[in-house]
Amino acid sequence: MKVLKNILAGFLIGIGGFAFLKVGGPIGALLFAFGIICVVKLQTPLYTGVAGTDEKFGRKMQILLGNIFGGMIAAGIMIFTLDNTVLDNAHIIMENKVNTLGFASFAKAIMCGAIVDMSVFLAKRDNSTIPLLIGIPTFVMCGFNHSIADVFYIFVGRAWEFGIWNVLLYYIIVVIGNYLGCNIRKVFTK
Repeated sequence: MKVLKNILAGFLIGIGGFAFLKVGGPIGALLFAFGIICVVKLQTPLYTGVAGTDEKFGRKMQILLGNIFGGMIAAGIMIFTLDNTVLDNAHIIMENKVNTLGFASFAKAIMCGAIVDMSVFLAKRDNSTIPLLIGIPTFVMCGFNHSIADVFYIFVGRAWEFGIWNVLLYYIIVVIGNYLGCNIRKVFTK
């Protein structure tokens, strides 16, 4: 059952990603929050939700792999909507992300991880969706890199056209950056 919940979390982030790509701007960023609100309320483990917790490293990697698979499933389904707006927007986003390798990608991933971790932490602590409705659109509008949303964007946006090794390097940078960002709260509040 844990595996299915991991997959569901990635799938839900894909739904949020689709909404953002379809609408764009601040409204699209707000709609993206739907995915993470569902993750929190359904208690499905999301990599950026557990990376800053005391969960064992092996479990975090299981969650990451399940989330990746769920994001790929969402992308696979949503490609068949043949919504050119969504497909083109994802392609442009991934072109910009893959062409911005290195420290910029890393910094954007750290900032995303910090925002998501704090938003999820506060939402759970206060039993409120308000931190998610503010924090999640903030990272989206800032163009920060989220490892699970980017899985969806990679597949919907045909990012492999920019070179498979570039995409893989970009993704590794984002996963590590998200991990570090998700641990900022834990390090500075202990």
